[in-house]
Parts: sequence; structure tokens; C-alpha cells
Amino acid sequence: MILTDIQLECVRRFTSPVRLEGLGKGLNVLAAPNEAGKSTLLMALRAALTLRHGSKAQPVKEMQPYGGGAPHIGVGFEWSGKPCWLEKRFMKGAFARLDLGQERFDGDTAEERLNALLELEKNGKSEATGLWNALLVRQGESFVAPVLNNAGRSSIQNCLEQGVQEVTGIAAAGALLERVKARLGQLQTAATGRPTGRYKQLLDDQAKAAESLKHLHAKRTALEEDLVLLEQTRRMLREQENPERQKQEEQELHKLREERDRLRNLDAEEKAAQARKAAALQQFQNIRDEEERRKEYRAECARLEQVIAASTQELAELAEHEKAANLRYQAAQAECQKAVQQHQVRRAILHHVMQQREVQHMEAVLLRQRENLKHVQESFAQIEQAQAAFDALPMDEAKIQRLRKAAQKVATLEQQLQAQATVLEMDLLPQAQQRVVLNGQACASGKSLLHAPAELQIEGIGRFIITPSVGGDTVELQQALQIAQAALTDLLQQAGCLNVEDAEQQYEKHCLAERQLKEAKAVFAATVPSKKGVNPDQILLELRHVLAKEEAAYAQKKQTLAQNLASQIGSADECDLNCQPDEAVQQEQEAALAVDRAREKERDAQQALITAKTALDKANAAQQQHEAGLTRVQRELALWQGREPDVALAQRKQLCQQEQEAAQAAVEHCEHARQKERPLAVVESGIQRREQAQKTDGETIARLREDIRERETRVRGAEGEGLDERIAEADRLQQRLNMEVAACTRDRSALVLLDQVLSKAEQEQTARYMGPLVKTMQPAFSALFPGAELEMDADFGVAALSRNQREDVADLSDGTREQIAVLVRLGFAEMLHGRGVPAILVLDDALSFADPMRLERLFDVLAEAATRFQILIFTCHAQLFAPLRGRMLSLRPQESFTSPR
Repeated sequence: MILTDIQLECVRRFTSPVRLEGLGKGLNVLAAPNEAGKSTLLMALRAALTLRHGSKAQPVKEMQPYGGGAPHIGVGFEWSGKPCWLEKRFMKGAFARLDLGQERFDGDTAEERLNALLELEKNGKSEATGLWNALLVRQGESFVAPVLNNAGRSSIQNCLEQGVQEVTGIAAAGALLERVKARLGQLQTAATGRPTGRYKQLLDDQAKAAESLKHLHAKRTALEEDLVLLEQTRRMLREQENPERQKQEEQELHKLREERDRLRNLDAEEKAAQARKAAALQQFQNIRDEEERRKEYRAECARLEQVIAASTQELAELAEHEKAANLRYQAAQAECQKAVQQHQVRRAILHHVMQQREVQHMEAVLLRQRENLKHVQESFAQIEQAQAAFDALPMDEAKIQRLRKAAQKVATLEQQLQAQATVLEMDLLPQAQQRVVLNGQACASGKSLLHAPAELQIEGIGRFIITPSVGGDTVELQQALQIAQAALTDLLQQAGCLNVEDAEQQYEKHCLAERQLKEAKAVFAATVPSKKGVNPDQILLELRHVLAKEEAAYAQKKQTLAQNLASQIGSADECDLNCQPDEAVQQEQEAALAVDRAREKERDAQQALITAKTALDKANAAQQQHEAGLTRVQRELALWQGREPDVALAQRKQLCQQEQEAAQAAVEHCEHARQKERPLAVVESGIQRREQAQKTDGETIARLREDIRERETRVRGAEGEGLDERIAEADRLQQRLNMEVAACTRDRSALVLLDQVLSKAEQEQTARYMGPLVKTMQPAFSALFPGAELEMDADFGVAALSRNQREDVADLSDGTREQIAVLVRLGFAEMLHGRGVPAILVLDDALSFADPMRLERLFDVLAEAATRFQILIFTCHAQLFAPLRGRMLSLRPQESFTSPR
């Protein structure tokens, strides 16, 4: 089967007609960007082949454009050498048409003929399914193995049965299994196994009968309960209306009230005893706390007296230590001051030496500046000489260019006149040269250009007048030549030159003078490189000014140095003043180190003095704090003794113990008496309950009478309905339904068991003849996975690959699983093609995750398979699939949907 034409109209984004062009045998590649309609094209192809034209299911609605419309699809193909055409319209104006060569089928007949051609089976009212569903691979489906329905499995089994001659009974077993499934389908659904048909109706009737019987039994139970409760209610009413019972309840209530009063008094006595006990216990605890405080204060007084004695001795030692630290600090201060003075002298000497060296440096700089000024003046004189020579030669670039241009114009016009002149060419013998005269002059051999009429005389022959042809161009050229020659003459006169050659010589001299001027300026610029672009006169003036300033600064520096020498270093030795700078620096650094050492020693002495003073101050503060604490403790003890001596405190403690024992005895007496009585809360609850019962007795009697009337009414109504007869009838109906349901259940169980046995046998038989399928797929797998052996499962899927070891497909990478799924679909197409059943393979955006080497092998496998059946590849990676070298397809809009007639 070869697809030759696909047309769409009103399918999702394609609201106008569009055609897929370029279809043919072998590999066909549609490379287009995202959202170009590749997936829509595959959706339309699947719909044309598998959806019925009258369907209005969700897949058909999904094909409609966003603005609404009736999807219209046409597919042209070749089958068995005959041109075929399939056309379907869905939704509004739905129809189907199938042309197989000269035969034409319409409507449902076309659908049935198409299903038979492609080996598809009906799957509900709207769709047909089969192995073709696995060959039209939508975007994203290439990553999973194809899921086969019953029609797809049957197609593969037919392919395998055709190639396996030694297997027998498979077709018969398959037919029996189909009959079992059909019979089982009358009892339960194929997808979920839930009851259906008559079995489901029987189960529903059984449930309804059981519910009705249960309801009748519940009514009878309710009747029995009403009878029992009616008797109980009558008995309760008699009890409520009994006068003896009421009198007895009044007596019990009076006893409970007396018991409550007694318990309340006992509770008050217990609370009073508890309060006395708590007060005595608190007073006793306060006395014990007072005794503990007095004991602690006396111990604190003894401790503070010892601390004060020890701190007095420590204060004397710290005062001596502070005095010694102060003497050491004063000595360190004097030593530091002396070192600072010596360092100042050394620093002044260093400053003097460095200033003296700076004066020497300034003197050397002045010498260099004077020498530089001399060179600059010489360079400036050369510039002035070159500038004078340059100014004496006025022939510059602009003037020479104007002269050259004028001379070039004269030469050009002369050449043009010569080109239009009459050429007179003569070759005379030597003895005839004096006999030929041109315009009164002897004529020599060669060419002569004649712009005006000329007279040629030949002795012994005669006279000839040669008149050149003079046109309008020649006159204009002659006039232009005269003007150009006049302009050239004016320019030469302005430049003071005799001719163009003289002007060229003047220009060469001008250029030479210009080069000499530039060289002089370059020499001058090299002399003063920091003054580029500044006028030489200004530079010379600045240099002279700078030199004068430097000389003044030098004189001022020498004068200042002499004054400092007299004022700051008057007592220094001559040898120190004339030492080298490095030596002066070293002496200054040594003096600075001595100052640092003296200051460090002073800081240490100062820190020791501060530490000694701090310790003395701390000791004084601690001494004062201890004395204040001792005074405060002694004052507190005196106050306590004055308020209550220790003897009186001990007596009060003994009285508190006696009061506590008496209160404890009273509490124990109350607790012992309470143990013989009921809890007060229980007694009060009993009183409340009886008082409430007295209030509600009337309401209870009225309620009981109303309840008795209601129950009597329900009992009389239930006795008139004939519950026992209805229950017996419902029991008989329930038994009959149970027997029928049991029979259907046995049939269902037997059919399920038979289906399982036959399916298992089919799988075992399938495993025996799976060899041809593996044999069909193995070459492609060997090309993509060298050395790998293919292992198939009973559902015609790849279970594992064996490459040195067995690898489950589920454990492989996503890219490898996608490649295996594509090869499996390729194998299915090979099997259909081998049986002579129409087969193509369409891949939408597949193989995007394959590495370059694996992808190249896949291209070889697809190209080899395309020699037997058609393969269509839709992709958005044009460069990635360019090496495939297939037919390049394109989607072209067209004015209308064209179908063959």
C-alpha cells in the first residue's frame, strides 16, 4: 500500500483546504517547524482509517476547528497496482466513500470494506481498531511499546499461523476462545468483569427481594418490640400513679436533706481545723526561719571580723608596693625624655644632610637644564632657517596640483585633436626629399597631422591642396584647447615659472625645504618631548622662565640651609654634619629605637604603677565594704534581740507546736467521721434527682399515656396487614431468585475458568510459534544493537535484550526504549506486508533522543525497510533527518478540496 495523496479541510488549524504533496514509495519526510500541522495531519489520517463517518465521539469533536465546522479528509493510495481513494466527512453532512480501482463503496458499506482491507474490528459504535493503531505513531507514543487490542493480536497471530506449518489446532482453539468470550460477555463486561444482561437483572431482582424481605422482617420485629414496650409502659404508668410510692419518696427526700445538713456542718468543722493547722504550721515555719536568719547573721559577723583583720595587713603591703612602683616610673620618665632629646638632635642632623643633598641635586639639575636650554636654542635656530627657506618657495601642493590638472587638460585636448586630424604618411627616397615641400618646408619621411588646409608641392609633378574635414567637434576642441592653454599660461605666471617643468622643479625644492623644516621641528620636539604640539617660541620662553625659577629656588634653598644650621644644630659635631645620608639615617633609626625602648620601659613602669594603685584602691574599697557589712549585720541582730529575745522566740515556737498538734487531732476526728458517711455530692445529687422527679411526675404520666396510645395504634395497624403471609411469599420469591442466580454464577465461573485455561493455552502455543516474529524483528535489532538477542513476551512485546547478560527493557534508558518501540512497530509492518495486507509506518516527532551513531544505524534500518513498504516521518528537526535522504514532503494550501471522479 502506497499513500499518494492526503487532503484536509476544516481539521483543527486547517480551516481551508490543504494537501500533502510529494508522497511516493519508500521514505517520505515532512520537515516543518512546531505548530505547522504535522500532528494534525496524523490525527486526520488516523480518523480517516479508523473512525466511522457518522461518529460524534470526542475524537471527532477534537478535530473540529476552533470556530466550528465539519472535518473533511481525503486519502489517495495504491493497492495491488490499482489507484484507490478514501474520502470521509464528519459531523454535518457526514458521508464515507471508498474507491478500489473501478469499484465504489459508500456509507457503512465503505466502512466495512475498509475494515476488511486493513483487518480492523469494530470497537464500539464509533471506532475500528487493529494493528494499524500501532503503525500510526502519534507524538509521544514512540516512547512506549505498542499496546495491542484483540484485533491487533489476531492480525499478528494470523501472520504467525501462516508461517508456522507444524502448529495445528491454533485457529480452532482461537475460535473456541472467541465463543467462550462471547458467551461470557453475555454475563459480564469485558473490561471490568462486572455482571451484565440477564445475570445483572437477576442480581438486581435478588437484591430487591432480599431488601423487601428484610423490610417485612423489620416490621415484624418492630411489632414485637412495640408489644413488649407497650406492656412495660403500662407497668411504668401504674407505678407512677401509686400513692404509697409517692409517700415513700417524700420520706426518702427528708432523710437525704437531714443527711446533707449533717455533712455540711462536718465539712465546716473540718475546714476550720484545717485553717487552724495551716496557721500554726505557717507560724512555726516563720519562727524557724527567724532562728535560721539569726544564726546566719552571727556566723556572718564572725566571718567579716576575720576578713577585716586580714585585709588591714594586705593594705599595708599594697601601699609599700605602690610607693616603689611610683619611684620606678619617675626614673623611666627621665630616661625617656633624655632619649627623645637625643633623637631630636639626630633627626635634625638627618634633615640637614638630606637638605644638603637636595641642594646638590638641585645644582646638578640646574646644570642639565642650562645644557638643555642651549640645545633647544640651537634647534630653534635651525627651525627658523628652515622656515625662511620654506617661505621663499611658494610652490605648494595645491598650486602644483592645479598646474598638473591644467597641463593634463591641454594634453588631453591635443590628443583628441590629433585623433580627429588628417594623417599624411610619406615614405620618400633620399634623392626626392628636397623635391617635396609641405607648406613651404621640405617634407621628411613619416607621419604628419593636418588640422588645417595644407599645400603639398612636388617638383616636376605639381601642387596639391589637402583640406582636412573640419566638423563641429574639431572647432570646439580647438577653442577648448586655446582656453586651456591660456589658463595654463596664467597659472605659470602666477607661480613665477616659465613652463610646467620649471614648476615641477620649484615644487621639488618646496618639498625638500618642507622636509628639512619637519626634520628641524622633529629634532626640536625630541629635545623637549613633553611639549608636543606647543609653539617653539612659547617652549623656549617657558624653558627660560623655568630655569630662572629653579635658580631662584636653588639660591633660597642654600640660604635656608645655612640659617637652619645656625639655629637648630649649633652644638653638633662637624663630622656628624658632613656624614653620608645612609649613615645619618642609621643614626636616626638607632636613636628612634632607643626612644622606643625608653617609652616601652616607661609604659611598663606606668602600667605597674596603675596596677599597684588599682589593687590598693580595690583593697580599700573592699575594707570599707566589709566594715559597712559588719556594722549592718550587728545592727540587725540588735534590733531582732530588742524586739524579741531568743528565749521568748523559743517559747512561742513551743506554743505553735502544741496548737498544730491540736488542729491535726481535730482534722483526723472530722476525717474519721466523714468515712462513715456518704459523699456530700452524692447526697446532693440524690436530693436534686428526687426534687426533679417530683416536678416531672405529671409530665411523665402524660407522656406515658400518649406513648401507650401510639403503640396500641401501631399494633392494631400491623395486625391488619397480614405480615406473616407477606413474609412467607417473599421467602418463596427469594429462594427462586437465589436458585437462578446460583445457576448463572456457576455458568459464569465455568466460563471464566474456561477462558483462563484457553488463554493460557493460547499463550503457551503462541510462545511456541513466536519464532517467526523474532526472526522478522531480529535483523533490525542486530543492526541497531550489534550482538543483541531479542526476547519476546506472550503479548508480542519486547521483554528483554541479551547483550552478554539479560537486560529488561524497563531498566533501559528512555532513548533506547523509544528505539526498541519503533523497531517493534517496524516488525509489525514487515509481518503485515509479508501476508499481503496493506501496511505503512508513520512516525511523528520520534527518535529525537538518539545519539548520532545510533541514529545513523536507525536511518539504515528505515531505508532498508522502505524498499518493501512506505514509511512517513514527520519531524521538526530538519537538519537531524537530512541524512535520511527521503522524499521531502510539504503542506500546500489549495483553493478547494479536489477528489477524483
